[in-house]
Amino acid sequence: MNKPPESAGGRYHHGDLRRALLEAAAKAADIEHISLRELASGLGVSGAAVYRHFASRDALLAELAAIGIAQLQQRFAETFDLHSPPADAQEAIARLHRLGVAYLRFADEQPAMWRLIFGTHAVQARAEALRTGKPTSYSYLPAALQGLHEAGLMVAPPSPGDLLFTWSTVHGAAALRVGNVAPAQGEVERVGAEIVQRILRGIGARPQQP
Repeated sequence: MNKPPESAGGRYHHGDLRRALLEAAAKAADIEHISLRELASGLGVSGAAVYRHFASRDALLAELAAIGIAQLQQRFAETFDLHSPPADAQEAIARLHRLGVAYLRFADEQPAMWRLIFGTHAVQARAEALRTGKPTSYSYLPAALQGLHEAGLMVAPPSPGDLLFTWSTVHGAAALRVGNVAPAQGEVERVGAEIVQRILRGIGARPQQP
């Protein structure tokens, strides 16, 4: 006969504890350096109960990174439809602006998760996301740049260098905001607009207001 799911310390059913561990880790100020012992203590369960779900801290962080990547993708999905081209040049620029703002907001609101999903614990999750062939968080920036070309703002299709330049610019601004570096602070929509205008010039597009 199958045994019923074990409870941990009488407080959590088997599946609930796994979820509780991930949720507690996600709330940590420094996710990458949290210990399983800390998580167990915070939830009032034994270390053995934690190890029934995660063989190591790295295993927990890898799963949490996959969750964070999915959260970022959901934010990107709200900025524009990957399968519909921009109606005009203004919409093409607006898409890039919304995408950049979504990136900055994620870093502002979840700085520890933002650091995690671009760190070493997310390597496997990033690779698996790309292997599926389905749209991922990595699909949106190339699509936004391609939209600039389709709208007539770029003569040639975006190159890998254009993609790297754009991503580096937005990512750098996000990192500066997470680090509370003064020049990158300010209202996120305004900062996003300034970044987009400089990106447009940097990749040779005709700058217009988003």
